[in-house]
Amino acid sequence: MRAAGTWDEAAQTETTTVCAYCGAGCNPTLRVQDNEIVKVTSPHDNPVTHGNLCIKGRSGFQHVQTRDWPD
Repeated sequence: MRAAGTWDEAAQTETTTVCAYCGAGCNPTLRVQDNEIVKVTSPHDNPVTHGNLCIKGRSGFQHVQTRDWPD
């Protein structure tokens, strides 16, 4: 989105949720723009992750918005 010039932080919303990949207690924050997850972070004050996410937490959101569903 940045390369295409469509990244617009003012148009993005943030939602903190619970990661469903394991039982560690991670709380990823999802940034959404145009009804699409564009960035996933973790709050720095989280006592479990201290601002870090595992590989599933960082990139698992791509599976949530897969557009290859059959019609």
